[in-house]
Amino acid sequence: MVSALIFRKFSVRLLLAMIIVGLIIWGAVRFLPLGFPDSAAYFEPMPERRLQSDEIGQLRSVTEDYFKLSLSGDDFADWNTEQQDFWKYSIAFAAYGLPSAMIIDPDNQAEYKALMDMMIWKMKSKKVWGDFTDRGFGADPISVQNIMYKGHLNLMYGLYQMSTGDVRYAREFTWLTQQIADEMRLHHEGIYEGVTCEPNAWFVECNTISMLSLHIYDRLYGTAYTSNEIQWSLDFIMKRMRDPETGLFYRAYLPNHDLVKKQISGYANAWILTFLTPFTGDELDELYPSFKENLVEEFGPYAAVLGQTEGDPDQVAQIFGLWAAKEFNDPELFGKLRNAVDKFGRLGPEVESAGLAYDDPNSVLINGVIVASKMHLGWQAVLDYDWGYGDEFAQIPDVSELSWRDILPTRSYAMGDGHTLPTADEQRACPACFWGDFKSIRMQVDQRQANCPTDAADSASCGLESLDESILERDLAPGM
Repeated sequence: MVSALIFRKFSVRLLLAMIIVGLIIWGAVRFLPLGFPDSAAYFEPMPERRLQSDEIGQLRSVTEDYFKLSLSGDDFADWNTEQQDFWKYSIAFAAYGLPSAMIIDPDNQAEYKALMDMMIWKMKSKKVWGDFTDRGFGADPISVQNIMYKGHLNLMYGLYQMSTGDVRYAREFTWLTQQIADEMRLHHEGIYEGVTCEPNAWFVECNTISMLSLHIYDRLYGTAYTSNEIQWSLDFIMKRMRDPETGLFYRAYLPNHDLVKKQISGYANAWILTFLTPFTGDELDELYPSFKENLVEEFGPYAAVLGQTEGDPDQVAQIFGLWAAKEFNDPELFGKLRNAVDKFGRLGPEVESAGLAYDDPNSVLINGVIVASKMHLGWQAVLDYDWGYGDEFAQIPDVSELSWRDILPTRSYAMGDGHTLPTADEQRACPACFWGDFKSIRMQVDQRQANCPTDAADSASCGLESLDESILERDLAPGM
């Protein structure tokens, strides 16, 4: 009897112990960031740095997404139309990580080049930039204002040309760079510098993008935007757009009222800190701790970025916090932010691509941006990398005959849109026709062919032999 009672008590205790252990294991699996790569692995110096398992999986998913998009005109399958104003940011920030991917994984540079080109193509879709014109802010999306779009497009051009040596966007990059610089000069010695987004809304973060695009142009062509137009904007930002107590950056400036909106945004400050580093030396290194103190909260193995000071955690701010932590070489904060994003975003297998994506209705919008932040090596590392191109870009392209209609399509090409195709003589006749600067090459070929005698035995008698064969193959590919 006694032994039976002892056995029952032992069994109950064993059962309770097993339940407790089970709960601990369940809690650990459910709430602890188990199975993720060590955060230090994302900060390994080159050439030791390798793509981590999550980066490889997410890149596979993103690559498949954009490959399908490249086959579907202006359709954006699975892209939330309620978030359509933000599509431009999803595309651009996904592209900004690809130069780092090329450095880390040079064996697959051709894949990353093709992916970035697909991203530029989708960035040009009217569905991406149409919010500006549809709301009546301008006659077109890139001639005046709208730096929140054209700054990103220009930076994508610059990073693509710098990292690949491909000049298919050289004239478009030149034309848009000159448009941005001309607009910056119009404001010089006025009440503000830089370029607005909407007519009465100027944001620091948006201007950092155009500044970096002009800086890359300087590096490619030897121009002097960095010491002039960029410096003007930087001076305005540092003198007018910072909180004197924290040093952090204010929310917005309203030119029509010469008014600074003094809220301090988490996403904006993380973005600004990341993209201003090429211009400010050590000053932002001293400001980064203030960002962490005022806009970051840590919870054990997790961290969150606040929407604004004394506000609540914000998903968008969280993503940009990853960028800032990478830019400022902060493995500890990066790891905690990554833990929160990947754990509670439920990063997991995606059947169709055999890659990794988030269990989130907006996964297609955020997956590329997040993996780009993970790969980001820091802007100075990207800018100073020897891409292997010397004086190829010494000659600034002639853009005197170019207009915005040569850069962007004026309509969308999607299933069921009911539109007839325009003629190729009037404008880009198909989505693939704005995959690079088709017009200048086509005009050269048309002119040479017009001068050919009908009985010409070969192209040499027409002067076609002087057109570089690689250019013809690249720019007159099927679909022109």
